[in-house]
Amino acid sequence: MFITKAPKPWVVALAGMLLIAGFAGPGRAADENAQTKALKEELRIMKERMDQLNRQVEELEKQQAAAAAAAKKPAAPPAGPPTEPKFDAFMKDYKKEPEPKLAAFMKGFFGTLDISLEDTTKGMEGMVAFPYGYATGAPGSPYVITGPAKGGGAGPFGRVGWIPAMSSNGSNVGYRGTHKIGASNVDFIYQVSTSINMAAAPGLQNTWTKSSNTVQGAIGLGDTFLGFQGKSWGRLRFGELLTPYRTTTDRLNPFAGQLGDYSVVMGNTGGDNRVEFGTRMDHLIAYTSPTWAGFSFDAAFAPGQNPDHNTLLTPLGSPDCSGSNNPGSGNLFLNCDDGGFQDAFSVDMKFETGGLYLTAAYEMHKKVNRASDGIGSNQPYYGYVYGLGLASQPGPGQLPTNALSLQLLDWADFLAFQAEFPGAAAAGSPAYNVGVDVADEWAAKVGGQYRFPFGLTISYFWEEMHRNVPQIMQFQNERQRTGDWLALDWVFNGGADRVAVGWAHAGASVGDPGGQHNFNPQLLGNNQANMYTAAWWHKIDKQLTWYVDVADTANGYNAHYDIGAGVHGIKTDCHDATHAAFIDYSSAGPTTWGGCHPIGVSTGINYKF
Repeated sequence: MFITKAPKPWVVALAGMLLIAGFAGPGRAADENAQTKALKEELRIMKERMDQLNRQVEELEKQQAAAAAAAKKPAAPPAGPPTEPKFDAFMKDYKKEPEPKLAAFMKGFFGTLDISLEDTTKGMEGMVAFPYGYATGAPGSPYVITGPAKGGGAGPFGRVGWIPAMSSNGSNVGYRGTHKIGASNVDFIYQVSTSINMAAAPGLQNTWTKSSNTVQGAIGLGDTFLGFQGKSWGRLRFGELLTPYRTTTDRLNPFAGQLGDYSVVMGNTGGDNRVEFGTRMDHLIAYTSPTWAGFSFDAAFAPGQNPDHNTLLTPLGSPDCSGSNNPGSGNLFLNCDDGGFQDAFSVDMKFETGGLYLTAAYEMHKKVNRASDGIGSNQPYYGYVYGLGLASQPGPGQLPTNALSLQLLDWADFLAFQAEFPGAAAAGSPAYNVGVDVADEWAAKVGGQYRFPFGLTISYFWEEMHRNVPQIMQFQNERQRTGDWLALDWVFNGGADRVAVGWAHAGASVGDPGGQHNFNPQLLGNNQANMYTAAWWHKIDKQLTWYVDVADTANGYNAHYDIGAGVHGIKTDCHDATHAAFIDYSSAGPTTWGGCHPIGVSTGINYKF
């Protein structure tokens, strides 16, 4: 096929020269026809070669143009924002889901971290103890001093004045969550938590005055449970939990976890650094009702799980006695006879409307064993009964014949102990008989709170605690008394600041076991106490708070309330530093002094998440 494009100029010139060279002149007329034919044939061949050459040239130009276009780089796009990192892009898409799994998981964590610096004193320098008895040696006659001052007049042993310290108070970490059960209206709920010490290493909670097998920092030392809940019927939980008796008045306690927490007096029957009513219990079954027109209630039951009918053993599945210490605490026999109990019941009722909150609560502990209250007692009546037993022994190591002494004191176990450890037994004395000193104990309280619109809150409740021992044991019944709590709490500065003051009063108990080293029976009934607390909190932000706290417990002569009961890390109580260098089960060791005057000042940081 011939090309239709015009020949290149140099091709035309070449054809012209060939034509002139082959033109026939006048002398060659005879050969005209032959030459003409030859020329035409040459032109035809030349034309074919020219067309072929032209096609080659055009093909070469196309290849050169394509190479030039490929070699030319396109212009760079205009500068813009940097490319989004792959992880950020992933998280942006991830957050578009209704509730990302990771975010939902992280929401389950909660906790409180607290550390304070404080300076406290037991307030019992210069005290002196004397032995007391009956003037005629028998009840009915006046109490008199029967000898020289104990220990040659030596006062409390060790550092009982001001001691600076660092304390971790109510610190805990936990995780909680819910799981919807299929298409039902019931949720499965769960929580695990642990009480931790931000100021010291984790370990057993042992001191020279009290020992425990629970481990600070271990999972489960805090509200830990499984359960179910539904909007129409309430919530049911199973595990280790605070009882309703405690939770119903938590909001009335501005000083929770600090020096001067109301647990120093309220719910504390013995006046030592532990709380009998309103604590956390093992193996608790707890129900919380819905709210109906402002009314609601909570109920809980804890099976005793104790194999011994007198509550002398630790409950099945628990590390400690139900009275919150372990067998042998205080250099006593390996029994749960310092407050161990069987089944427990706790219930509250609440009503709330506007700024008004009202509540009433009740808790019962069954078969509480307090037989160890007799060991080493300084109560003259105990000494009188013990003397009757000693005087009526037919011979060394034999049971006495005196009926009263046999009824009140556990001679069988004491004589067995005496036979095995005669030296240690000389420093001790018999416990009370479980037949008369294992009894039910209950507590009841009623109170309320009112929040004013301008930031002031007033809280008050009254409490009674009772121990159902027979009349013959009322002389040593310190577990039966009344108490009062009053607190004023004011929030100001737009919620950034808060101040509060509190007063707790412990009424006189029915009796006194005389466990104090300086017990004075002439002042029976003078075991009342008043605790005063004041604090200021400043919110640094929504979660972080700085506080200053001061507490002062003024004890009557035979009273021994502290300023650290509850969840405050360090207990400043009425024990001096006397301790057992070795365990001999004689109760020799921790020494309590009545009439101590604990005072403390604390400042710290509290972070909640």
